[in-house]
Amino acid sequence: MDLARGLASLSEQDLGIVRADKRLDEIPEKHAVLELRKRIRDFEVVRSKAQAYVDEAQRLLGRDEDEIAGLDAKIDIEQRKIISGEITNPKEIQALSRELDALKRRKDKLENVTIDVMEKLETGVAQVAKIDAVIATAHEKEAALIAAFQEKGGALQHEIAAMKAKRTALAAALPPDVMERYEHARETKHGIAVGVLRGDMCSACRIQLPAERIQALEAGPDIGECPSCKRLLIVRMVEVSE
Repeated sequence: MDLARGLASLSEQDLGIVRADKRLDEIPEKHAVLELRKRIRDFEVVRSKAQAYVDEAQRLLGRDEDEIAGLDAKIDIEQRKIISGEITNPKEIQALSRELDALKRRKDKLENVTIDVMEKLETGVAQVAKIDAVIATAHEKEAALIAAFQEKGGALQHEIAAMKAKRTALAAALPPDVMERYEHARETKHGIAVGVLRGDMCSACRIQLPAERIQALEAGPDIGECPSCKRLLIVRMVEVSE
């Protein structure tokens, strides 16, 4: 394959890859998956906060239950002292009774607090379960969308892989200096690095060139440079696809 034809084929291959990548990117399921994943991340943030609420409620409940257990033990001890008959001094009995009443009041207060904490814990657990169900449903939908994307995009991905393999072979067959110029032009000219001289016009920038420029190009090598857009310019006509 001559240099001009090889460069034209490489350019055609790169443009084909760009178009195929664009088609792949525009598959609706791809954007649906990305949007759904964002929503899942948002749900997970909410779940994290709900779980933190549950964890704190469980901590408070455990603390209060431990304190109630301690109060029960103290109440039992004080009651045994009074019932045993070992203490006969009325003042001591009265003091124990007051202490016992204080312990019971503290226990009653804690039990009311515990009921409130248990209700909050139940609400929090239900909220976490609800969010988990929403996340699970979202993951099921994500899996279905991914399967649909793979079905629609699988053939296209194989096509892109084949084009890239061909592109690698074409690039390897071109001289390094030409490839350097080509890659530079492709990077700076929005992916279109090569034009073809057709009559007095560059096919890439569509600018009509002066006659003296045309003559200079035709007198030079097969691969020149467009005086207008500075892209590589195939001077000798070769068969290329637009």
